[in-house]
Amino acid sequence: MRIGLIGNHRAFAERLGEAGIDLVVHPAETANKAGLDRSGIAIVDRYEAFFAELEHPRLFLLDLPLGAAIDRTIDEAYVTMEPGDVVLDPSGSYWGDTLRRFRRMRHRSLFYVDLALLGEIPTGIVLAAGDRRGIELATPFLERLARPDGVICAGGAGAAHYALMVRDAVATSVVHALSEARQLLEAYPNDPEPDAVAGAFWPAGPHPGPRASWVLDDAVRLEAAIPLLAQGIMLEIAHALDEHRSREPAPRVGPFVHPDDIL
Repeated sequence: MRIGLIGNHRAFAERLGEAGIDLVVHPAETANKAGLDRSGIAIVDRYEAFFAELEHPRLFLLDLPLGAAIDRTIDEAYVTMEPGDVVLDPSGSYWGDTLRRFRRMRHRSLFYVDLALLGEIPTGIVLAAGDRRGIELATPFLERLARPDGVICAGGAGAAHYALMVRDAVATSVVHALSEARQLLEAYPNDPEPDAVAGAFWPAGPHPGPRASWVLDDAVRLEAAIPLLAQGIMLEIAHALDEHRSREPAPRVGPFVHPDDIL
């Protein structure tokens, strides 16, 4: 199987090679060279060169940093693609930005599929969202990235990135809940063993991600009551302030817009 990789921000070239994927790479707006010197990888400096290297319908995987770099790359790349090509976006972008990109691609009859990669390639879970046909075309590739039965359709466009945002919020709240639980275990007055108990009760959970703060505004606008998640996020902000460290939210391009007004 051969796909096009645009960018190499998270060194996907190396990880995809380990999963047995042949790559044609356009480095785009990234200087990360990890894995690009592996045999079997073709490097192209023009998006038009993908035509000669890949068969239609082509699969393109974006490996770009969050924010405006994705839109700049799309501006350059999508005009060289053909109807029916599939663009896969595992960036974890703000879901509103993803919906705007999805709409733009759809106007050229291109499929834009957002992904959430949970765990390590190729033994984790992959959430995919977008048009059903685009997900179907991408499924043979996605199955190379996930454990057996690990490819899950998350819903319509933006749903995988939205789910990743919710996961980050849950992980943030869990961290603070476990911290309180440990304090309670340590407070037991008769020789407690908090490490042993905590290890038996609560296996390691996902690490808190940078998207959690997006949830606060979205929950208000989408009328979802999330007092526990909101408290966890605010506790994390307070913790950062106490430690005099910056806690910048993950970058996003556009503001909240209701999906009905985007699509």
